[in-house]
Amino acid sequence: MATASVIIIRLENNELMNGSLGSIAEIGMALTSAALRGQVVIVSIEDSLLTSLNEPGAIAQYMMVEMSLENLEKNPHLDRFLRIHRGDDLQELAILACQTAKHQMIAGQKGLNFDDFLAKRIRRGQNYPLRVILGGSGGPYCRQHTDRFQEKKDLLTASYRADGQAVKDLSEGAFAEAWKTPYGSIDHLGVAMSTRTLLSIETEFKHEADVLLLPIMSEAASKAAATEIGLLLLYALATGQDIKIFLEPFDPVDFIHHQLDKVDIQNCAGEKCMRKTLQQAGVSANILSTAVQEEVFNTFEIFRALMQGDAPTFTQVKLSLLGKTEVFQNADNIRRVRALVQAHLERLQADERFSGFFAYSNRIEV
Repeated sequence: MATASVIIIRLENNELMNGSLGSIAEIGMALTSAALRGQVVIVSIEDSLLTSLNEPGAIAQYMMVEMSLENLEKNPHLDRFLRIHRGDDLQELAILACQTAKHQMIAGQKGLNFDDFLAKRIRRGQNYPLRVILGGSGGPYCRQHTDRFQEKKDLLTASYRADGQAVKDLSEGAFAEAWKTPYGSIDHLGVAMSTRTLLSIETEFKHEADVLLLPIMSEAASKAAATEIGLLLLYALATGQDIKIFLEPFDPVDFIHHQLDKVDIQNCAGEKCMRKTLQQAGVSANILSTAVQEEVFNTFEIFRALMQGDAPTFTQVKLSLLGKTEVFQNADNIRRVRALVQAHLERLQADERFSGFFAYSNRIEV
């Protein structure tokens, strides 16, 4: 992707639970790279993708990308790096790709002026007081991680508060509370509209910041926050924002443990009880009906170890019946999205042509 002149990203569901979440996250990073290197990104979106998504986090990711693509098309500095294709006519997509590639071969295009970005950032750094926004990933996925989560947030903002800067935390107050409404709804289109409204407000806050802190902590489960990183970096290229990213590794086994901690495993010895317990953990009745006794016993032992804090490996969970649950799929999606974005960030940071573009760390030391 770093050496291509044209990059095609296709978003489709194909009867998956939550579609191309990795591809959604990759769009922003690909567009940022394109703006730096003079590439073109073609984003192709399947018909009815939105209505096929089931999980609020996936819907938030999709709406974030849709809103960003609309804004990019209106931006005379950035729109030349983007082409949008909608629908299921892949022949039409192929023709667009060939036309774009031919144009790149003949005319090509230059990336944005990186020195201009650095100059803008120096000027913004002289604002007083600096407007510092703490974005990121909302709250922790379980109460047990609340204190550590707060410690990390306090650490990231401590130096700015000590200097008397204006620090805004988007994960606190009435605005953060408003996010609970779409995430608690079963009306998918309603979730989409509510999410778009909240994203518009949040994006406006982030675009106004001189310094943007983006911590995505290991104790958080957000996928949308990782998706947004590339899109925010792209905006920063045009405005000179100072962006500091903290993308910690995600532990899917710990996430699964805390999502299932209400399932009672006490005094469960017989096969019938084990099957009932696994069903409560999210293993569907259809899967259990065809599972042999040994498979049920082995899965229950993995589940027992998980609940007792003797954590099995991610692979063990994946290969058991627990690997077919919605909780596991959510954990795996979060893990894959975060790993994909991390790979892009590390590649971009290692490019000497764009030294100092953003600050990046994969650990917040408390």
